[in-house]
Order: sequence, then C-alpha cells, then structure tokens
Amino acid sequence: MADDAMWLLLPGTPLTPEVWDGLRLTLERFHPVAAPVLPRPSAAVGAQAEIARGVLREVGHLAQRFHVVGHSFGGQVALELAFGAAQRVASLTVLCSRASPFPPFSATAAALRRGDPVDVDATIGRWFLPDEIAADGPVVRYARRCLEQADRNLWSDELEAIAVYDRRTDLSSITVQTSIIASEFDKVGTPEQMAAMASAIPASRFERVANASHMSQFTDPVALADRILSVPHAHAQL
Repeated sequence: MADDAMWLLLPGTPLTPEVWDGLRLTLERFHPVAAPVLPRPSAAVGAQAEIARGVLREVGHLAQRFHVVGHSFGGQVALELAFGAAQRVASLTVLCSRASPFPPFSATAAALRRGDPVDVDATIGRWFLPDEIAADGPVVRYARRCLEQADRNLWSDELEAIAVYDRRTDLSSITVQTSIIASEFDKVGTPEQMAAMASAIPASRFERVANASHMSQFTDPVALADRILSVPHAHAQL
C-alpha cells in the first residue's frame, strides 16, 4: 500500500486482542499491526474517550497515522479516536457497533457487579449463528473462554459505558474515509443503527453482511480482511 500508516485493532468487551489473530497475517502484508489491550477506564461515563486517549499514549509513538479498526465496544473507542485525534487516523472501520445508547446493558452490568452467574451459553447464542455454535470452531471456543475468564468489574464498566454512549450528533464531524460494517442478525450493533451511523458520516460506506451475527465475521478471517482492506485500498489508489 502507498501510505506508511499502521493498523490499530481495537477489540470488543470482554474480548482480548487475540480476537484479531486470524486477520493478522493478511493485514500485515500491507502495514504493521498494533492490537493493544484496552486500558482500564476510571469510570463508565466517558470511558470510550478515556480509553482512546490511553491507547494513543501507548501506541502513538509507533506511527504517525493509523488505519483504525474497532469491533463492538472497540468500535466506539475507534470513533473517539476519529473525534479526538483525527489527524492520526488514516481510515476508520467500525464493525458491529453503535453510536447511540443501549440501555439494557445497564441491567447486565448491575448483575455482574452483584456477582450473578454469567449465562455463557446465552451470550454465545447472541454472538454466533446456530451452525457456528454447533461446529464449535476456534473463535467460538475463544469467545467462551473470554466470557468465563472475564474481569467482571472491568466488563461491567464497559457495558455501562455502552449503555449510555451517545455520539449521534457528532458523527458528521468525522472527515476520514470510514467503513461501517454490520452483521444481519446483530441485536446490539443492528444493521439499522449502523446504517444510520454511516448516513451521518460524510465520507463513509455501509455494508451489511448477510447471515452473520455479532461475532460471525471473525469465523471467516479472509472475508473479514477483504472487507477491512477495502477502505485502505481506496486510499492507495487515489
């Protein structure tokens, strides 16, 4: 590719940077990759912006500009980088996320803080399609481990942050080339929410991936890499 930017990959909650492992070999053909652990926020309100600043402090010395890719909660952190450090963002890709509040997560966060049992199977059922769960592939097994081993305090803070996050009125200020990618059956970052996000960002494109749920796209890293690469490739051909 023609520019010297670096990939910056931001995971959802309670996921880890390993969620990107299937993509790295493809992405590294074009740019070096940074996939940091998201720093712990000090509070739920404003957590995404605080984390974005922390990520930039951690990896900002590695490159002047970044092709930023964020999934779910990481997608909101990616938006905050575009708001707060636009000069460092070469392109933006947001996967299965939203720019508006999702109040049901407040109750989920409260349950985690009380110590209620985590219904791993129910969450896996929302994240993947039935045939993906039945196949029990590496991404499904990885997601189960993340749910079983999650830091409950951190997870609850990040869910609460998603519950109250609202940047809809600010989306028009994003000027970088942006790709908004939704999954057909995602119940949080719904195609309708993500299409509205794309329509508010001037230099954006929207893609709805058929027959996919919240984490389905990670089960086919080659196809996901093609989707992510479409924005940087457009830059390289200018």
